[in-house]
Amino acid sequence: MKALAAAAMIAALALPATAATPPTKKPGVLKVALAMPSAGFQVGIVRGRTVILARGLEIDLATQVAKRLGLRVSFLNEATFSKLVKSGPNDWDLAIAQISVTPGRARRVDFSTPYLEADQGVLVRPGVTPTPRSIAALRKLVVCAQRGTTGGAIVTNRIKPARKPLFLDDLSVLLYDLFAKRCDALVFDAPTLAVLRRQAPDRYGPLVGRIPTHERYAIAFEKGSLLRARVDTALRAIAGDGTLARLRQRWLGSDTAKLPVLR
Repeated sequence: MKALAAAAMIAALALPATAATPPTKKPGVLKVALAMPSAGFQVGIVRGRTVILARGLEIDLATQVAKRLGLRVSFLNEATFSKLVKSGPNDWDLAIAQISVTPGRARRVDFSTPYLEADQGVLVRPGVTPTPRSIAALRKLVVCAQRGTTGGAIVTNRIKPARKPLFLDDLSVLLYDLFAKRCDALVFDAPTLAVLRRQAPDRYGPLVGRIPTHERYAIAFEKGSLLRARVDTALRAIAGDGTLARLRQRWLGSDTAKLPVLR
């Protein structure tokens, strides 16, 4: 009886310690998957999957989450974005990379509380006249977008340009094509376009407006991850004490929700 009582006491004492330890792949370390680069969100130096240097809103946000969970943070890069939202086990704990919450993705992965809401923006090349202020005006232009994205779907289903649109996989190539006048207007995530425009005001024309989509960016986890509830608690605290607002201002600047709506 004494042995059983002692065992029960040891088990009871062990439970709080176990409950207090975040269930990560590597004890004491939060392994975070990225999809670099993305202006304002995550930029730096990558070799293969190894992240040598990383800066940006999502880097700071992940670091804050790890700190509030009492963990060290470690980053790795996935060159293929789709790997961040595939079903099945991974060698990382969570993924953060402007991942929009969609019903299809939610069937494959679990999502955290969203940390940012964003619309699609429209950036035009220098010299486009008159400046497009509506969907109808965009239809007359050569419009480009990244293939397989919300922006690409908007070009196809809402703008429906009269001239053949340009769809590519690589955003950097699309930006060069905009600069080189191979397309007139680029549709992409408004916060990213705002950062790019601010960094190189002489390279691009104006960010003329936004097309509301109310996309919500959230952190992705394997289905059934026990870590998600802990991360949600940390995210709510980060938003509640003003840290998230400060990070947004530091890395993204002005609120793109104030851009005019293109109808």
